[in-house]
Amino acid sequence: MRMLDKISRLVAGGERAVRHEAAEVLQTLYVGCVGRARQLERHAELAPQPSSADGLRELAHAEERQAERLAEALRAAGERPPSSAPAPPRAGALNHWARLVQDLEAHRSSERRLRELAAHFAETLPETAALFDEMCREEHAHCLRLRALIARADPQAFD
Repeated sequence: MRMLDKISRLVAGGERAVRHEAAEVLQTLYVGCVGRARQLERHAELAPQPSSADGLRELAHAEERQAERLAEALRAAGERPPSSAPAPPRAGALNHWARLVQDLEAHRSSERRLRELAAHFAETLPETAALFDEMCREEHAHCLRLRALIARADPQAFD
């Protein structure tokens, strides 16, 4: 009987550790989502064409919706979303095209990370893995949208 007690304690402790890890990941993803939304909004303000600005604002709103879903997941896990105090803006590129490429790289990185996390939590926390999988698909759609904006931007133009 003692061996079964030890195994059950290890399993219970392991579940707690997985939930703690998931909460930390959710917080990190939340901060990244908020950061990408702010960067997109800033780049929308600098966009030379109204169509580009509108596209970037739409993407910023989509990132904000993702951040809210992550905040809800954190609250459901009994955690508090990190404070979203304004961070100093990162140095941007000199032209619109290069800023769009920066945005695309940030979204590609997020998509890869979400895919990895969905696979990592698939067996232990399937609901969390499903959230990550859904967000991964959304990030892929954002990447496609950014690629379309890049195709229409002139890389030689300075703002």
